[in-house]
Amino acid sequence: MSVKSTDKSMQADMPEVPVSAAVQTSGRKKSTKKTDSQAGGFCVYIGPGIRGVIQSGTVYRGTKDDALAQIGKAVESYPLIASLVVSGETLAADRIKVKTAGNLLYVNYMKLASGTM
Repeated sequence: MSVKSTDKSMQADMPEVPVSAAVQTSGRKKSTKKTDSQAGGFCVYIGPGIRGVIQSGTVYRGTKDDALAQIGKAVESYPLIASLVVSGETLAADRIKVKTAGNLLYVNYMKLASGTM
């Protein structure tokens, strides 16, 4: 490995900058604005898997309306599927509700799982 030596006359033209000043100028915060495609978030189907129709845990990009548009045929066949597509913001709470008796998500999950609608 060869190291290229610098000419001392070139170094004399460059002013010395303290390390702390160099760090401060490069420490600017970057903007974290979301683009339109990321602003919509995502939705997840938290219902039971139905063979040939929909798989449990499927993630859809965009809003809930975008997700329902993507699975339109499944919703036509099984309308309760629409109630089990939840946004990413409420996913954690809704996953618990699906497993807890006494709420609508649980009832719709059980209806789809048993095949009765």
